[in-house]
Amino acid sequence: MMGRGLWRRHAVRAGLAGACLASLLAGAALLDHLLPPDMARVRSFALILQARDGTVLDGRTSHDGTWRLPTQSKQVDPTYLALLLQTEDRRFAWHPGIDPLSLTRAAWQLLTHGHIVSGGSTLAMQASRLLMPHPHTWGGKLADLLRALQLEWRYGHTGTLDLYLTLTPEGGNIEGIRAASLLYFGHEPAHLSPAEAALLVALPRKPAAFRPDRHPQALLAAAQGVLSHAQQPLPALWPHPTTGPHPHDAPEVLAFLWGNGRRDTVHSTLDAAQQRTIRALLTRDLPPRHGTLAALVANHEHEITTWVGGSEHSCPSCAIDMVLAPRSPGSALKPLIYGMALDAGWLTPTTRLRDSRMAVGDYAPHDYGHTFYGETTAARALQLSLNIPAILVLQKIGAATFRDHLARCGVVLRLPDATATPSLALALGGEAVTLRELVTLYAAIDHAGTVAPLVLDHTAPPPPPMDTRFASPRATADLRAILRGTHPPAGTSWHDVAFKTGTSYGGRDAWAMATTGRWTVGVWAGRPDGTATPGLTGRGVAGPVLGRIITLLQPPAPIPTTLAVAPTHLNTAALSTALHRMATVAGPQIITPANGAELENSPDPAHASPIGLEAAGGVPPYRWYVNGTPVSVPPGASAAWLPDGPGFTHISVTDAQGLSAQATIRIRDADPTL
Repeated sequence: MMGRGLWRRHAVRAGLAGACLASLLAGAALLDHLLPPDMARVRSFALILQARDGTVLDGRTSHDGTWRLPTQSKQVDPTYLALLLQTEDRRFAWHPGIDPLSLTRAAWQLLTHGHIVSGGSTLAMQASRLLMPHPHTWGGKLADLLRALQLEWRYGHTGTLDLYLTLTPEGGNIEGIRAASLLYFGHEPAHLSPAEAALLVALPRKPAAFRPDRHPQALLAAAQGVLSHAQQPLPALWPHPTTGPHPHDAPEVLAFLWGNGRRDTVHSTLDAAQQRTIRALLTRDLPPRHGTLAALVANHEHEITTWVGGSEHSCPSCAIDMVLAPRSPGSALKPLIYGMALDAGWLTPTTRLRDSRMAVGDYAPHDYGHTFYGETTAARALQLSLNIPAILVLQKIGAATFRDHLARCGVVLRLPDATATPSLALALGGEAVTLRELVTLYAAIDHAGTVAPLVLDHTAPPPPPMDTRFASPRATADLRAILRGTHPPAGTSWHDVAFKTGTSYGGRDAWAMATTGRWTVGVWAGRPDGTATPGLTGRGVAGPVLGRIITLLQPPAPIPTTLAVAPTHLNTAALSTALHRMATVAGPQIITPANGAELENSPDPAHASPIGLEAAGGVPPYRWYVNGTPVSVPPGASAAWLPDGPGFTHISVTDAQGLSAQATIRIRDADPTL
C-alpha cells in the first residue's frame, strides 16, 4: 500500500511538472506569436554591382541608407568564424541564447569591482540588440536576454549567427561581414586572411572609435588584440582598409537593376576596364548642345561589356538612360529591311534600284540634301543610306510584315500612335526603338542572322536557345559585306567593320552602329528631352565617337606584306616613322555626292534643291569647291551647293593639311510629272 501511495504521489508531481512545462512552453509560444522580432532591417538590403572579374563598379545603399547584404555563415571564411567564437562567445554551440556562466561571471565582477569588467552578452544577445536597437539600460539588457531566447527558439544557432553576420556594425554605415569585406577588401568574405578576419572581428566592438578611414591605428591595435587573445600568429603585413569614395562607374546599370527589384550583389558581364575607359571617353567627347552621348557594347557571346546611358553629362533630363529610352532610329533600321529582301531572294547586292522623286499618296520622301542619284545598286544605295530605294524595298516587303518579323525577333517597333497601321515611314525612322534593341539586332549580323537576347547577369542561367532569324546566313553574309563597304566616319581608320548611321527627323537622334565579328557597338547622341539639335547627324556626331570606341576595342591592323619585307638597312625606328607618315598623309574622301553619280534636280531655279556635300578622312575642317568656285558654309551649318542647271559638275574638297579629293557628277532635270 505504501509503495502504491508513493508511486501515486510521484505520478501527481510528474503530472504537475509536465503541466507547468507545457504551460511555460504554451506561454512562450504565445508570447513569441504576439511579440515577434521585427525583421524589417534584416530584410532591407543594398545593391552592389560587380564587373565580370569581381571589381566593384557601383552600389546603392538600402532604403535606410546602410550598406547591408544578406549573409550566411557558410559564405564566410572559417578563420573569421573561429576568431569570432573564440573571442565573443566560446560556448555558442551549446547555450540556448544566453550563457549562464558568462552572466554569473559578469555579475560577480560588477559586485566586486563596482563597475563592468567583462560583458556577458552572447552573439544571440548582440544580434537581438542589432535587430531592435535600444539604449543600454537594465531594461534593455533584460529585453536582449528574452529576445535572444526567442531568436534561438525561432531560428536555431545557424539562423541566429546569420542574423549577427548580416547586422554587425563595421564602421560608418557599413553593416555585416559581406558588405564590409567587399567595400574594404574588394572581395567576398569566403576567403579572408587572418589579418582581414581579425579586423572584421574587432570593428564591431567600437565601430566609431575603430572606423578604418578615421582611426586606422586604433583598429589595427584592436585587431592585434583579437589575434593574441585567440592565440593566432600575428601576420607580418597588415592590410590597411579604407572607405574612400565609392565608385560610380555604371550608374545607369545600377538604376536598371534596382528598378527591377535586384538587391544583394550582382555579378555582371561588364568589363571593368572597358566600362571605365569608354565612360571616360564619352565624358571627354563634346556632346550635342544640352544633350549627351550613350553607348552600348556587347561581345560575341551576346554579353554586355559596356553600358553608358548618358548621365555623365550635365544636361537637362540627363537622368534618362538613353540605352533604354525608345527613340526614332532614322536610317539605322535600313540594313534589316535590306536583309529581309536579300533573304527573300528577289534582291541581291547588285540589283539596280531607282533613286528619284516619288510620291505615295501625300507622302513624298526625299534623300538627305534633297538630292537623287538616279539608278544605283542595292549595295551602293544602302552604303549611301539613300531613302527612296529603302522605301521601295520596304514597299515590296510590306511595312506590317517587317514590323511583325522584328516582333518575332523580340523587338517591338513603337509607333507614334499605338493604334496606327505601319507605313513606309518605318524605313526612315517613323517608329521608336532602344539602343539595347538595335545592338541586339546588329549582333545578329555576326551570328548568321540569329537573334539572341543580350546578357547582363554573369551568374544567371543562360537564356533558352532561340531559333529566331531576321535573315538567312547567306543574306546576312551579303549584308555584312555591304556594310563593310561603308566609308568610316571622319578621323577613323579601321578594317573589317560593318558600319551604319542614322539620323531621325529634325536632328533629334543621331545613331552609329557597328559590328566587327567580335564586338557589336551602338552609339546614340542627342537631347534626352527630344528637342531637335541643328546640325546633328549620325555620321557627323555619333559616328566619330563610335570610331574611337572601335579603335579601343579592335587590335591594330596587320602590317601589309609589302612593308613586312622592308630592306635590312631600314631599322625598326625608321620603319615605324614611315608607317606613321603613311597613316597621317591619307587625305579626305568625298562621301556625298559619290563620284560618277547622276542626280536629279528641278530645272526651275526657284524650286531647285540644294545638294549636301559630305566628306570623311583627312584632317577637318574641309573647304569645298564647285567648278573651282569656293562654297560658302555658314558657321554650324552643313556644306551644301545649289545647282544652277543640268550638266556635268566638278566638285573638290581640301582638308587642313592641303590634301584634296575630287568627284565629277551629272545633274539632270527631274521628271516634272512626279
